Amino acid sequence: MTTVRVTDYLTWEYSSDPAIQYLNCPAPAPVKNFLPDWFRNLKGNLKDYLPEGFGLQHTIRHCLGFRGLLNIGYTIPLPETVDGYDTYFARGHLHPEMMHGTPWANRSEHAWTHALDSKGSRDSSPYEYQFRLMFWPWRAQMASGWRLLILPYLLDWNQDWYEFAGSVEPNYEIRNNTSIGSGLKWDQSIDNRYNYYNLETVMAFRRGTVVEKGTVTFCAVPYYDSELAEKQKEYL
Repeated sequence: MTTVRVTDYLTWEYSSDPAIQYLNCPAPAPVKNFLPDWFRNLKGNLKDYLPEGFGLQHTIRHCLGFRGLLNIGYTIPLPETVDGYDTYFARGHLHPEMMHGTPWANRSEHAWTHALDSKGSRDSSPYEYQFRLMFWPWRAQMASGWRLLILPYLLDWNQDWYEFAGSVEPNYEIRNNTSIGSGLKWDQSIDNRYNYYNLETVMAFRRGTVVEKGTVTFCAVPYYDSELAEKQKEYL
């Protein structure tokens, strides 16, 4: 059994599913450990980029709001490349029309029947984007009243893919007293004194796009919900 205790309200538990062990996926770590190159290299004086200057001559490195993001949440860089093919980790369970009315469900103006995917195969879908559901081999065991909010990675952006936000209810669909509706197997027993959340994320990416191994895509943010805590007092 592998667990990583982070705080008095958060412990990460590792999946025992043998099919996912090939990833050698590390535990979630603070987002500040994975700063993007653009921010690491960014100078504080705007005149280094715009000699005539503007405003206070500060780049975003001086922005209190943006700097605050460095201390929020946990993440794991992608343990494998994500492309147009399913793996045990990244599975194509989702269809663009599940988000009908959004840009993610757009049909392309181009004939994808004449396009090649990342491995040289013909791609006949008319949709501009495809989706993958990622089953990370870690879940959060959290104290009563705590939730886990999944957000896109807050420190960088990409024009070809997008990670969606989500916040599920705790202990959703407990199975065999070990799993909480996960696509992975778990050995650890569910202790009803705690809230459990699978680390699962959803990505949309343009057809033909390859999201490389090591890319940071999400931010998992623990937060305390006083209303949930009051409800849980009734049965804890």
